[in-house]
Amino acid sequence: MERLRLKFGRQGPVRFTSHLDTVRCWERMCRRAALPLEYSHGFTPHPKISVAVPLAVGFTSEAELLDLWLRKWLPPGSALMMLREQLPKGFTLFDVWEMPHGAPGLQAMVRRARYRCVAWHDDGVEAAGQAASTFMQSESVEYKYVRGDDLKSVDLRPLVHSLVMSPGEDNWCRVDLEVRAGQEKSARPDHVLNVLGFSSPVDSIHRVELVLEGQELDPA
Repeated sequence: MERLRLKFGRQGPVRFTSHLDTVRCWERMCRRAALPLEYSHGFTPHPKISVAVPLAVGFTSEAELLDLWLRKWLPPGSALMMLREQLPKGFTLFDVWEMPHGAPGLQAMVRRARYRCVAWHDDGVEAAGQAASTFMQSESVEYKYVRGDDLKSVDLRPLVHSLVMSPGEDNWCRVDLEVRAGQEKSARPDHVLNVLGFSSPVDSIHRVELVLEGQELDPA
């Protein structure tokens, strides 16, 4: 059995695809490419495919990671070419490589995510910069949001590792964020932008990198 890791992106209309539908899309692509997929056992076998961390609906990305298992060995370069022929519009497949036997699970390795955002602040670029500075100097910043029928609360400050504000075109703001991500506590970039006073919905949120264990630049 072989385990391959894929790096892919999504743009355009497919940014509105849910996490579950994204996984189903990759299952279809693998079948159409005639990859020898390995299936789970049980009453309802399904292809062994694992996405690193869900990408929220409406976000774009150039940094998604996915592991898939094949029942027999296939050169990664061949898998890359076969899958690229099946990609629907909006998906980009950047690379495919083989993972060593016994490597930790992808989902357990994710530590942080980096985003590039373009957003509008009604009080202007200078006020947005001040809000960002105040946020980073704070020890705690509570954010409340609704999920389903429940009101949730999260302290965003310890989940944000870096926040850089810069002026964009026509008084728009560019916001570069690095936030905690993974199976434990994580922060959504749109929640951070909301607490900073940016208008909602945000113009664009683009994931530029997933940081895995061992890749962190600092121990925070």
